Amino acid sequence: MKLIVELSNKNLIKKYLKFNLVSYLVIGYEGLSFNSYAKFNVEEIIEIYNLLKNTNVKLILNAERLFADNELKELDKLIDKGFFNYFEYITYSDFGLKIYLENNDVNIKYIFRASTYLTNSCDVNEYNLINDYVVLSSEISSEELIELSKNLNRPAIVDLFGKSACFYSRRPLLTNYFKYRELPNDPKKDNYFVVEELRNDYLSIVENEIGTIILEPKFHMLAEEVLKVENIEFGMISFNKITQKNMISIVNAYNNLLTTFNLEIFYKILNETNIGYYKGAYNIKSVLLKGGCNE
Repeated sequence: MKLIVELSNKNLIKKYLKFNLVSYLVIGYEGLSFNSYAKFNVEEIIEIYNLLKNTNVKLILNAERLFADNELKELDKLIDKGFFNYFEYITYSDFGLKIYLENNDVNIKYIFRASTYLTNSCDVNEYNLINDYVVLSSEISSEELIELSKNLNRPAIVDLFGKSACFYSRRPLLTNYFKYRELPNDPKKDNYFVVEELRNDYLSIVENEIGTIILEPKFHMLAEEVLKVENIEFGMISFNKITQKNMISIVNAYNNLLTTFNLEIFYKILNETNIGYYKGAYNIKSVLLKGGCNE
């Protein structure tokens, strides 16, 4: 298994290149990447592309959001400028984006990422036929993930580390709330959280020009599962508002685990970061998993 790592700062590129298993860097672009921790402009993307030109590491574009018809048409400007030529893959969750790019002869490979749909081998194998890769759901149990990986028709990708979105809306929910309550708050300047009614967890809520997203309070993390899954070619690592030092530590932990298979060293490196995380995938079976299917 090789690593796909979210890039949050250009200064981290040289450090990531030191890890032999880092094969791709995922970067965000304003207007396309809803849940990306950092977004780069065209000039910065070209600079990053040139920095990686003589390496084995390539770029993946995060385009995980929903599009309206007029928003898809706005992609014409990027297509005309050859914007997508800087990327080998694009991660997406709206099939309209894939169809639009294909209809405009954009030469790029596709990674489908939509946790709700990718919980069993029937779904995954079908989506595998029309994509280059799919990312297996991070919303199923360890047992389900391991079993799912054994029944794939092609290699797939898993989420190794990151914060899952538990809610997404295209509406500006914070703006609407502050307006309704007649509050002066700026939804884009400060950090905001919602608190669950029956628990004390604080869930980060973020609004931007694309909509509103609510993130889980802690990072999900795979460790023991990494040593048990099959047919997995890449593991994705995503970040959300943690220090660059901790980002490097997390990549180091996984690079070491996938090289030495030593869980003790992995947890030692990870726990030194003091980052809150859920150990492994979910401990109980999800309600999303289907009971079985006929091939």
